[in-house]
Amino acid sequence: MNLSFSVFARNGDKDNSWPMFRHDLLHSGFSTDETPDTKIVTWSFKTNDFVYSSPAVIDGRVFIGSDDGKMYCLDADFGDELWNFSTGGWADSSPAVFDGKVYFGSVDNYTYCVDVFDGSLIWDFQTGGWVYSSPAVFDGKVYIGSWDKNVYCLDAFNGSKIWSFKTDDNVFSSPAVFDGKVYIGSDDGNMYCLNAENGNEIWNLSTDNWVWSSPAISDGRVFFGSGDCIIYCLDAETGSRLWTFSTDHWVDSSPAIFDGKVYIGSYDYYIYCLNAENGNEIWKFSTGNHVDSSPTICDDKVYIGSWGGKIFCLDAYNGTELWNHKTADEVRSSPTVYNGKVYIGSGDNYVYCFGDEVVNHPPKVPKIKGPTQGVKDKEYYYIFNSKDPEDDKVFFYIKWGDGHIELWDGPHVSGQDVNISHIFEKEGIFTIQAKAKDEKGLESDWIELNVTIPRYRIDIKINIFNLFEFFPNMLLLFRYLFRFK
Repeated sequence: MNLSFSVFARNGDKDNSWPMFRHDLLHSGFSTDETPDTKIVTWSFKTNDFVYSSPAVIDGRVFIGSDDGKMYCLDADFGDELWNFSTGGWADSSPAVFDGKVYFGSVDNYTYCVDVFDGSLIWDFQTGGWVYSSPAVFDGKVYIGSWDKNVYCLDAFNGSKIWSFKTDDNVFSSPAVFDGKVYIGSDDGNMYCLNAENGNEIWNLSTDNWVWSSPAISDGRVFFGSGDCIIYCLDAETGSRLWTFSTDHWVDSSPAIFDGKVYIGSYDYYIYCLNAENGNEIWKFSTGNHVDSSPTICDDKVYIGSWGGKIFCLDAYNGTELWNHKTADEVRSSPTVYNGKVYIGSGDNYVYCFGDEVVNHPPKVPKIKGPTQGVKDKEYYYIFNSKDPEDDKVFFYIKWGDGHIELWDGPHVSGQDVNISHIFEKEGIFTIQAKAKDEKGLESDWIELNVTIPRYRIDIKINIFNLFEFFPNMLLLFRYLFRFK
């Protein structure tokens, strides 16, 4: 695999990579890629806690955080774990991938930079609060917010602070960067526009509640939602209001912009499609539960999650539901599109990949438990266990090392201990070899266990000294001959 992680920075998004939250520095939420025609779950990967982070996908790898405190790197085609990096708290921040590095925050108060190939730490930067905000990386700088009320600009290469800007409350929103300016919201109710070089405030617009929504920039305008139940459109240069649209609940979802339209979710259960010019409603769709997932637009479709545990695919032009997929918990992650597949996290601890066909994985390499020493002609039991990623039933092929073979014993329940006995009929060192196969015919690698069956010997010491009980004078003779003390 050719991992050219600087392609996006140098040449633009030519391969439809999705290297950061909301796709790009403008937070467009839009890709020119294709998407699957079905809702088939190609693969799923289970973490150990909620997955509220949104994935970045680039060069065949998926990067996503989990509330188990880890940032994961997965194979984009098969879902196999390539590496993980542990933080000291929830990793809800959505990562940004740039020039061989992965940037993200954690509620342990740190912003991290790790190596894209193996997840090794390059640097970390401690703030004074939780870091939910997702970073934007541009021109050698990392922009990110923290719950210590600050917006930070860090050196992308060593993590040193270049500048910080103090707001009056926590910063949950994620920054958009455009034309030398940084746009970001704060819990103090303001949308800020800052100078990207020095952090000086250019303007702010006050709403009547928190701004968790991350802004999107398009055609000289800034779009975002607020806790005051309003969707805003501002002039990007001056911060003046161009239009507003009222919903029936707060708006934490971040907007996507496509074909003169604004797409955004609300806690009032609806996904809205608005005219970007004037804010007029074009259509709305009820998900049946709260929406703070942010929409992704691709291939004339809208992808978004809801608190009802559903992932939706809608027609981008009229809001008609094309399909939905039910998960076991709320979906607050935002979808990512890459190479014809859709990726998203869920509160049921899983990362999902939707495509046109299911990717089957071979069973895990079996584990063998049992005695490694014994005697011939005695029956011994060995425990074999193999977990199949899709929970298909498994079969075991076992070579006992003495010429006897078990030909695909099974089927057995995935992950269940299986007891199989064997009698070694001769002495020697025998290598037990085993592999597993699932119902679809995919096989695991081999595993080995050495067993020693020693040659039978009489314990001469014990038998000789038993003779001394019957012939006590022999002990004196042996002590004389062998000089025993």
